[in-house]
Amino acid sequence: MPAAAMPAVIAAAVLAGPLQASSTVDLPHRTPQQVLALMAGNTVHQLSGTVQESARLGLPQLPDLGPGSPGQRASLGPGASSGATAGGTSAAARNPLKAATITRLLGFLTGPHTVRVYLDGAGRQRVQVLDKLAERDLIHNGTTVWTYNSATNKATETTLPGPGMRNPRLHNAKMHNPKLHNPKLPRALAPGAFEQTPSALAAELVKGLDPTTQLSLGPNTKVAKRGAYELQLIPRTTKTLIGKVTIAVDAATGLPLRVTVTARGQDSAAVDIGFSTLDLAAPPASTFMFTPPPGTSVTRRTVPAPKLHPHAVGPRAHARTHAAPKVDTSGTGWAAITEAPAGTVPSDLTAAPAVARLLQPVPGGHALSTALFTVLITPGGALYAGAVPLAALEQAAAAR
Repeated sequence: MPAAAMPAVIAAAVLAGPLQASSTVDLPHRTPQQVLALMAGNTVHQLSGTVQESARLGLPQLPDLGPGSPGQRASLGPGASSGATAGGTSAAARNPLKAATITRLLGFLTGPHTVRVYLDGAGRQRVQVLDKLAERDLIHNGTTVWTYNSATNKATETTLPGPGMRNPRLHNAKMHNPKLHNPKLPRALAPGAFEQTPSALAAELVKGLDPTTQLSLGPNTKVAKRGAYELQLIPRTTKTLIGKVTIAVDAATGLPLRVTVTARGQDSAAVDIGFSTLDLAAPPASTFMFTPPPGTSVTRRTVPAPKLHPHAVGPRAHARTHAAPKVDTSGTGWAAITEAPAGTVPSDLTAAPAVARLLQPVPGGHALSTALFTVLITPGGALYAGAVPLAALEQAAAAR
């Protein structure tokens, strides 16, 4: 498990809520390794379901700061922006620490949510975030993506590049990199929007499992009326804040139905994401159609076709096209620490009211401390993050 990625994983999908469970479920015997293999081999690509989300990380409750919410710009300061342009995405949008991502992080870290999810293969997804008095929608249907916020009565239609618009070299690159056959929706359009499912969170948590993790099985359970195995991931080190990760794996399909993350020394989960209802039939095609209500303010944008390196024809083509920001990692396993260089975090971002409310001043800068992960931001804008105590981040910063 790449523990250094825990803050991003939690930010993308922190969920909770009372979900149906039972300790008297009779299922065929399987070992932890067999359940892990069952989950890795699941091929569910069509479903409709309701996901209950929440996090109990010890952070103060904040007003809704989701994309398009009335308080987004005010809370993040005058420079806050989604960063998207008609010609694609700006440098601001590509920086994962800019406004759009931070607003999602704050919203999901400090409040419960109900999310309706609809999937029909790689080309059709719909996510509905149900707020108290409003609804936010994101609909992906082929080359068209709609976002809509009923509270602001605003919608955005984004056109993605179709097969005929893509760089001709992309075909050759696909032959070497299967991941290019089903490219993900550009993250800048809706950071983490299609990752708000137990399956996506579980995939991140089991990625790179190594001997630092003990695998075991808890009692069989039921989630959304489906029998499930309870796969437990327990860190062997005491240097991490995480005590246990539990994944309810559907016995019939291997689909992760629920994920909980418990802090070390605690009994109740700090993060809980799971289906309360689930239907594995294909949603009606009309689910992915969207017509803005009368009076809606609509913005239209186009994402340009991806450009490959002039000589990109091999398996490295995708990496050249989507280079990630330079970061280092110290430590291993659950106690790993991600280190980003000075200038990573803009000073105006840490000064924004919504962010400043969550940060505490420390000798090495400002810190965000939660039950499961810690983030340290230095005066120069360097960032240190991990599922470790603040003292570990301060030690890593002092060693630079």
